[in-house]
Amino acid sequence: MPLRSAAAGVMPGTDLLHSAELQAAELPAPHLPGLPELPGRGLHSQLLGRSLAQLSELATELTSYGWRLTQRPGADDQRARGWLRSDVDTLADVRGRRREAGLDATDENGLAAPLVLELLGPISLMASLALPSGEKVLTDHGARRDLAGSLAAGVAEHLTHVRRACAPSSLTVIIAEPDYIRARGGLIPTVSGYRTIRALDREEARGHLGIMIETLQRGGAEEILLDLGGGVEAEHLQDFRATQGPRVSGFGVDLTVMQAQGWERTAELVESGATMLASTVTAAEAAAAARPHSPEAARRGDAQLPQVNDLARRLRGPWDRIGMPLSSLESFILVGSAARHQAEPARSQFASLTEPAAMRVLTRVRDTAEALRDQLREA
Repeated sequence: MPLRSAAAGVMPGTDLLHSAELQAAELPAPHLPGLPELPGRGLHSQLLGRSLAQLSELATELTSYGWRLTQRPGADDQRARGWLRSDVDTLADVRGRRREAGLDATDENGLAAPLVLELLGPISLMASLALPSGEKVLTDHGARRDLAGSLAAGVAEHLTHVRRACAPSSLTVIIAEPDYIRARGGLIPTVSGYRTIRALDREEARGHLGIMIETLQRGGAEEILLDLGGGVEAEHLQDFRATQGPRVSGFGVDLTVMQAQGWERTAELVESGATMLASTVTAAEAAAAARPHSPEAARRGDAQLPQVNDLARRLRGPWDRIGMPLSSLESFILVGSAARHQAEPARSQFASLTEPAAMRVLTRVRDTAEALRDQLREA
């Protein structure tokens, strides 16, 4: 695979048709457009709401403290499921029109451009969803097991719908687990906030996430990337990149904060054949995309959206220093702000950008991937 960029999971605005058209136009193959997430439409359209809409035989509702399980589907459950089905069909329409107009090339099987999907993983879902009593699902062993099974079954149906409707030439799936490390470390607070929930057992966590990974593999996902919202540790490699058991294609990393040890581990992963989903822009830099670039702001030290050469150096500089070959950069998929890997409030920061600013970040990251690809060809 050539070095690529992928769409931001979050987009500003409330019009999915428009957002999907923008992404498709700016991210031709081999880049990866996605199914835009529009927090501006409300909680039903955020990553958590979309994930709840995929649950099989479980229903949820909104309360004053967030989403919780309920006995039977109501208006909130139906709205979230309706949005998700409609969004996939709208994306399919956009891709179909582009294909008919000759804007997106098709392969020998008539399949359209590649696609990236972002799904919330089971551990973070357990940390976000409440039981009917109000406490987190993460506190109850039986509820955790039922939720993991329900999510896996629902994800299988969702993948079938996406593949049938959108006919992607390849499907990359990002499993977002922003709360995985905190859940394993016993750092998730209870609803009261006075204490934390007991640390989730490693084998149980691996089992729940493994079910989802196996489901995606059976569903035909060509790449499965696990984004844990933090550094990749030895435990994660042993649990999700071992020869035996569920195995992901690679992990998410944040180039803007990665230290020497992280670069060394990333190099080891790339040498093992892994694909790395690399955040290249800080949340502050993404927010600065809405402000005009000026010498005065630079002198004051205000955050600026970096130029293509600066973003390219964030990857190539450390990569060269640890002695990795230039050709191995093909193992990276570049994405925008690291805010996309954090919890819902941080993700919503990107949604608060103006549309031109959001697109400026997307195209800057795409141009960075293409600049690095040009350097590969010239080497």
